[in-house]
Amino acid sequence: MSTTELLGRLHPLLVHLPIGILLFGLGLMVVGRRKKTDVETAVSFAWGLGALSAVLACGAGWLLAQSGEYDADMVSRHQWTGLATAALAGLTYWLKNYRWPLALTTAVLLSVAGHYGGNLTHGEDYLFPGTTPLAEQPSTTPLSASVVAVNGQADSVNKGNQPLIRRTFMYRDEVVPILKASCYNCHSATKKKGGLRLDSEAFIKKGGKHGAVLSPGNPQKSKLYTYLVLPEDDERHMPPKGKLQLTPNQVAVIYRWIQKGASFKEEVEVIQPAETNTLAAERVGLPPQLLPLSSDSARVVVPSTESAPATVESTLLAKPVAASDPTTVAALKGEQISLVKLAETNYLSANFINVKAYNRQQLTQLSKLGGQLMHLRLSGQPVGDEDLPELASMTSLTRLALDHTRLTDAGLRTLTSLPNLEQLNLYGTAVSDEGLEVLARCPSLKVVYLWQTQTTPEGIQRLQKALPNLKIETGTGQLSRPTRPDSNKTI
Repeated sequence: MSTTELLGRLHPLLVHLPIGILLFGLGLMVVGRRKKTDVETAVSFAWGLGALSAVLACGAGWLLAQSGEYDADMVSRHQWTGLATAALAGLTYWLKNYRWPLALTTAVLLSVAGHYGGNLTHGEDYLFPGTTPLAEQPSTTPLSASVVAVNGQADSVNKGNQPLIRRTFMYRDEVVPILKASCYNCHSATKKKGGLRLDSEAFIKKGGKHGAVLSPGNPQKSKLYTYLVLPEDDERHMPPKGKLQLTPNQVAVIYRWIQKGASFKEEVEVIQPAETNTLAAERVGLPPQLLPLSSDSARVVVPSTESAPATVESTLLAKPVAASDPTTVAALKGEQISLVKLAETNYLSANFINVKAYNRQQLTQLSKLGGQLMHLRLSGQPVGDEDLPELASMTSLTRLALDHTRLTDAGLRTLTSLPNLEQLNLYGTAVSDEGLEVLARCPSLKVVYLWQTQTTPEGIQRLQKALPNLKIETGTGQLSRPTRPDSNKTI
């Protein structure tokens, strides 16, 4: 991230300063007039400071607008009303004889500028949404009118055991409500983060500045789906950490839509007699089954719904551990390795995302923190099997991300020496069924990610049989996450 990008991202922080300070200045003026108290010095200070903070907010806002991720017309309205507010605040400070009319005009303009800014951030319909909530809007193709017998005879209960035809518009009726509720704030005409818009067929097909997000018929190669089921602490996970997340059923809707070809048009679906129980449930108002419809059903591993016991991680976090050696921490930070404290403990999370020149010595240095290190992310680094022995001393490790590394089956043998390992990400590696046999000897393992690996449905089934409580994510099932600590703090 460049310096200008960083300064631009300070705009949401800076913009609240003039709002509070200028309104405080107006409040002082009201109090001074009503109580006939001399507050002139305080009023002048407030308006001067408010004008200065408004100028700083405008500067940061201008830098933020250069990203091109926001609607140009809305940015223009917010920008010019903001500049006018800053100018009027300055005049209010200097022209004491006209302070009252200028102050009142500034307050009105400040409200308008703030409203435009809110529209940019939350969408134009945030303050005054439509009268009918999205979830309650009726479909223009009622289910009762869209089911007919193949031979043309009306047969609402399918008494003749014949195939039925159902007209469906999955994109309009199921996908759009999800995108609107969870994605439009950052990916629509108002705001185009990453150059991506998801508010129309053309823009979804176009993708963003990082390429296409949709591969019809292949959810595993569609970022629109795969980013939804990444671990929440992955920077690529969508929606971002802290935002309202999609439910498993909503994720399954996106998966099913893409798998069926990602059609943007109404379709006719033939329902065989064996499927009509599901159809009947829909017709009487029961929710349909929204699990992914995969022909490769062996790769769908549905986790048990039984309540899980306390995780190894939560147990470890409750135990005190000595503080990390500050010299080692400083050396690792010098290598651009991010180190974050977990909750209010001395346990650490290490992330190599900013490391530009990876080498094994970095892992050797990191192994000195083996007792404190609980999370390790090596995603996308050229980590090979020969490097994995450096992890053997990291006995507190509960989460390990090795996705998109050079790892093969041979390197997994080291992981059997990690007694507390609960979550393992092997996405995009050359691991095969042979490696899964090694994982079967990791009894603490609770979640493993195996998308785009060399594993087979048969190998996955054998692993599931060896570890019945293991939740396996292959990109076609529901996402499972272990318990997360309440808060993290950078050290």
